[in-house]
Amino acid sequence: MGLWAVLLLGMAGAGIWLHLKTGDAWNERFNAPPAQPETTAAIPAPKTEPDPAKEAKIAEIRMYREQAERREQQQRGEIRCIGGVLFRRIPGGWENVPGETCP
Repeated sequence: MGLWAVLLLGMAGAGIWLHLKTGDAWNERFNAPPAQPETTAAIPAPKTEPDPAKEAKIAEIRMYREQAERREQQQRGEIRCIGGVLFRRIPGGWENVPGETCP
């Protein structure tokens, strides 16, 4: 028997051994009874007290945002983009803004 036959038998033996170990590990993992998850007590939601300083800050932010939205709406009414050219409102009509383009 040549060396190639010994190597071939050795590789076949190693393959069979690896196949058997893989099958054993597979069966151990998937045929085992499922583990019981740990139960935890329900965590009650924290009680939040209304904070007057925080509420005042939120009201101030809302007021500023509403002012900015009104200002933007007004500016949007004064400026138009037609064919990539910026126009602004003037008494009696519209005027293009020289050197300005719009997206």
